[in-house]
Amino acid sequence: MQRLHRIVSLSLFFLAACAAGQVGPVPIDDGDACSFCRMAISERQFAAEIIKNDETVLKFDDIACLLRYRERSEDKTKPAAIFVTDYDTKDWVKAEDAFFMRSETIKTPMGGGILAYRDKAKIQGQSLRFEDLKP
Repeated sequence: MQRLHRIVSLSLFFLAACAAGQVGPVPIDDGDACSFCRMAISERQFAAEIIKNDETVLKFDDIACLLRYRERSEDKTKPAAIFVTDYDTKDWVKAEDAFFMRSETIKTPMGGGILAYRDKAKIQGQSLRFEDLKP
């Protein structure tokens, strides 16, 4: 019985340790402002965020703002996670798992024109990966 108790305890410990290491997106709240341009984040389908290793959350109103922030920031350490919003579903997607397209017809808050999708099939034209995006 004591052996079973020890096995269960160790299993729960390892399960908790694994779950604690996962970084998830932080919801956009009313009144949140872009960490780059300071505009209110009002159109959820264009939002993005960086979760830093110290758990600081940087929120952006446009994927282009996130890219400009990263380009100009002196902090070049790899963040814990970067999330973008799927344009259709408005669900968070890890940036490295998303597919991106540039649109001339859909206006994003800061004019970046970059849309993110979880499903590559939704992309019309050329699809890009996060590492290929430039501000």
